[in-house]
Amino acid sequence: MRALRQTIASLQTEGWRMENHTLSGKETYLRGVLFSLPFLLLAGGMYRVYLLDRAILLDHTTMILLAAVAVSLPIHEALHGLGWKIMGRLEKGDICFLFRHGLPMCSCKAVLPARAYLTGVLLPFMVLGGGSFLFLIVYPGSVSLLTALVNLTLPGADLVIAYKILRSDAVLVADSPDSAGFVGLCR
Repeated sequence: MRALRQTIASLQTEGWRMENHTLSGKETYLRGVLFSLPFLLLAGGMYRVYLLDRAILLDHTTMILLAAVAVSLPIHEALHGLGWKIMGRLEKGDICFLFRHGLPMCSCKAVLPARAYLTGVLLPFMVLGGGSFLFLIVYPGSVSLLTALVNLTLPGADLVIAYKILRSDAVLVADSPDSAGFVGLCR
């Protein structure tokens, strides 16, 4: 992370203006839930109105929910890394996977163009959220509903970050190493 801070400092000496767009822990959870709520309501409402009559309902919903989280969370983080690596054309050591507070996390150690960073931020929502939504339509039931709800809730903070990227004047973006969010670099 020291190299990332040095890169940001050198860009500032070249005339780039730095804007901090990070979220506190409470903001991450609250805004994340609020941003994902429309998608949760859409999936739940669609399930209730159109799919419940052909749904395969199972007991043990708590176990299904825990399994969905245990499988989805590492894949979610890996998709962030994959998006940043491909769109940013990054080298091997520029993506870092770590555990923080017992949860897997992915961090980008390079400064990326805003579009490349945005792609990495939204890739889990598009792949897991979209895929879970389609899975819910094709195979309605307890497993697909809980999986869709998990995969539409997990990227809630990512949607907040994407919104902040689109609203900012950032041309270049650096992933915040300490909290959810990013540092935008503007001309």
